[in-house]
Amino acid sequence: MTSYTFNSKSLRLTRSSLLKLYVLTAVLVVIGFIGLEVAVRYRESLKQPDVMQSASALMTALPNMTISGRELGNQLLIQNVALFGKYPDPAEVTSGYVGTSRSKVLRPSKFGVPDAVVGAGNTYNEITYGLLLQAEILRLKFPNLKRVYVEASFLLRRPGRLVVEPDHLKYLPLFKTLAPLCSSDVPGCQQVFAEAAKLTNASMASWKPEMRWHRSEFRFSSLLPRSQESMPVQADPLLGKLEANGEKKGQFKALTEKAEMLPEVTNDNIKVQRLRDISSNAPWDGLFDMFALWGRDHGIQIVLFQPPVRSDLYAFQVKYGLQQHVDDLLRVSTKYQIPFIDLDKPELDYMKDWSLFSDEDHMDACVGSGLLLLALEAGANRFEQQHDLYPVLERSALERDNERLNVCKK
Repeated sequence: MTSYTFNSKSLRLTRSSLLKLYVLTAVLVVIGFIGLEVAVRYRESLKQPDVMQSASALMTALPNMTISGRELGNQLLIQNVALFGKYPDPAEVTSGYVGTSRSKVLRPSKFGVPDAVVGAGNTYNEITYGLLLQAEILRLKFPNLKRVYVEASFLLRRPGRLVVEPDHLKYLPLFKTLAPLCSSDVPGCQQVFAEAAKLTNASMASWKPEMRWHRSEFRFSSLLPRSQESMPVQADPLLGKLEANGEKKGQFKALTEKAEMLPEVTNDNIKVQRLRDISSNAPWDGLFDMFALWGRDHGIQIVLFQPPVRSDLYAFQVKYGLQQHVDDLLRVSTKYQIPFIDLDKPELDYMKDWSLFSDEDHMDACVGSGLLLLALEAGANRFEQQHDLYPVLERSALERDNERLNVCKK
């Protein structure tokens, strides 16, 4: 009996000690979580002052801000504002191009297209309607803008919810000016702006953990001096590589030599992986409806275009729902009477010639860039003259009727 009593008391003491240990561990975990959350929020609050309460204030402040992390060397909205602020004659600009890096290959001045600016960049993937924000910056910077060519790649389809990275929260004042374009006729936009209305630059007031947005920074390398590098946006070396109209500086090869072509893409290629979930997000966020309404509101002609990709990547686009994307663009084109130039078709004779591409989907060879630009110009002219909503522009016709590609031989 004595032994039983002793063991029973010992068991109770052990359980009590374990319980205290569990409670203490839980308390330490909660304290650690709160401490880390406060540290993350404080660190982020130091990056940019929360002073932008309007789009005009934001546009004024952006060129004087500092940038850090992935903002360095990537053409985002802040770089475009800083760059276009140096354009010598903004009132002369009448047309612009927006899109992803697939549109950054365009060089209008090289191929004799005057008064045009290239506002494309990487922002499309960092904030919902990033492409439309590119266009809005063009409109605010260039008062006589009359036409905007809008890249409509399959890759640009995004889910019908707000997607925004921490370093893009500063763009919310400009983003929220797009809200009046959202109506019941635009699929997917309501939830986007409902979520945006709950956000502010000052995340300190939010109960949602900010650590989840910065978890990639929780590593030893982030403690190294270089990881904390920051600089004024005006000092970003990227700006020195661009003309004032957004074009890349320097020469580029006429065509890509066979030895320099990237190998055929396979199912595990990152660009293929990005395609897999696109169709499951349909009907998406209504980006192209929003563009049509934006153009109508501001008297700006919208021209949608889908650039070609290499034939190997095209096969995966078809597999993962390209036709659904194209059908929706045809709907937008018909509904709003805006042209849609679809160059991503085998029969047009672009994609099978890999020498036009610098990789699987960038026409960064001179001839490729020129053909893309001339196709957009020809398609817009055909719409103006014949109201052709879906102009078909074969490569052979552009090469036969246009001598401007000769600049690639020099």
